[in-house]
Amino acid sequence: TAHKPTAVVKSVVGNFTSANETNLIIAKSTRIEVHTLSADGLQSVLDMPLYGRVTGMELFRPKGSSRDRLFVLVEKLKFFVIEYDSATGTVVTRAKGDVRDAIGNPADNGQLAFIDPEGRAVGLHLYDGMLKVIPIDDQGSFGEAFNVRLEELSVVSMVFLEGCARPTVALLYEDAKHARSVKTYEVVVREKELAEGPWSQQHLDPGACLLFAVPAPLGGAIVVGESTISYLSGTHPPRAAAIKATIMKAYGRIDEDGSRYLLGDYLGNLYLLVVAHDGQRVAGLKVEIVGHTSVPSSLSYLDNGFVFVGSRQGDSQLVRLHAEPLTPTDPNNYVEVLESYVNLGPIVDFTVVDLERQGQGQVVTCSGAMGDGSVRVIRNGIGINEQATVELPGIKGVWSLRQSWMDAYDRHLVLTFVGETRVLALNEDDELDEAEVPGFDAGAQTLYCGNTQYDQLVQVTSTSVRLVHATSHQLLGSWQPPAGSNIINAAGAPSQVVVATSGGHLVYLEVVEGQG
Repeated sequence: TAHKPTAVVKSVVGNFTSANETNLIIAKSTRIEVHTLSADGLQSVLDMPLYGRVTGMELFRPKGSSRDRLFVLVEKLKFFVIEYDSATGTVVTRAKGDVRDAIGNPADNGQLAFIDPEGRAVGLHLYDGMLKVIPIDDQGSFGEAFNVRLEELSVVSMVFLEGCARPTVALLYEDAKHARSVKTYEVVVREKELAEGPWSQQHLDPGACLLFAVPAPLGGAIVVGESTISYLSGTHPPRAAAIKATIMKAYGRIDEDGSRYLLGDYLGNLYLLVVAHDGQRVAGLKVEIVGHTSVPSSLSYLDNGFVFVGSRQGDSQLVRLHAEPLTPTDPNNYVEVLESYVNLGPIVDFTVVDLERQGQGQVVTCSGAMGDGSVRVIRNGIGINEQATVELPGIKGVWSLRQSWMDAYDRHLVLTFVGETRVLALNEDDELDEAEVPGFDAGAQTLYCGNTQYDQLVQVTSTSVRLVHATSHQLLGSWQPPAGSNIINAAGAPSQVVVATSGGHLVYLEVVEGQG
């Protein structure tokens, strides 16, 4: 393809590359990206192309391991498990397989992949009325997959519950009367069958669409509907909270004990769900709106208030949650957008035009949906990401200088104005501060400035060519044009400088060590 996929299908957070690093893993159709969170934002670690479209992705940790493995399911009903090899900086395939069946009606609500929190089994809902289970042993090896029959034909969502002696599945389903309910089953791996689960709940919100497990010791599950959010458990009475009618698209857990969750709806509103409890029993649920983002397809809480908002309909975002509203005029906005990641999909329509009349066609797309809709222009070339901006009115020229000829990075920035030249230098905190170079003529406009051989700097003004030591910044030598003429232009190389004077002459100068 000419452009890598940009729509986020799924994102997960865990310790994939190291036990001490928090990784964000993003699935974008036919690619998987692995990032780490740093002070400068998300830093890319791996970018893996796949021969298939990702429909399911989950992290799990084998017993005794300090790092997670990644389970991936693709649209053609093949799966693989990969692990990061820190010695080579690459991934290693630990398992792979084909989970297609000879017969079966593909699930109307899409493929579902989920893993037991204790790493004992993988659950796959690929066909109506059928659950496929892949056992996992203590070493993280996959056993032979088997199918079990489900009475519920229209499954909306499925998860493994936490804190159960056996792998226990909770499923949200719709019956023939379009009523939605939750039922649980225990997976008996040795007998390759399902047993009745510890609890069930009927007659939930008719628009219930999300189901996720609550960590132990609370246990149970939360069901998110269009107007009601419910907590269900076999050991505690159900709890519910009413919300303004909406359609939730994604959720993300904040706390390890399941006290707080993030929810995102189809309008891009971000909600905070608080589960009030005493450590053993849930007392109630509370929902508050905390801001606005792109319409999420995935929400991943990273650390210290940082949240990745993955989107299929708009640009994905890295946001930060604050304890106080950002502005007094908007008391419901606690979200600060730190960075946006361009997403071209979904492309509703496009055309090819030559906007600049240079014979190079550019693609203009109608991208996104609903509040995230936009018009994008796509063209061949090099993309530039703006890192910082400084307003400098009247600037006439800018040059970067290295501390030494062999240095890989520049340390100085030379700025020139009418009748003035300033030098900025990076300090120990990697911030630009104004610096002095005694050998430079600070009271004149610079026409050219650059590094030369022998660790020297050259500055050309209208009245002189000055050679300065790169470390001591002391003047080593200079050259002046004949009386009555000025330098009007200049160019340089590591060992030569050429200047044009007002008398219509070109002067060629060679740079030697210690003098001009």
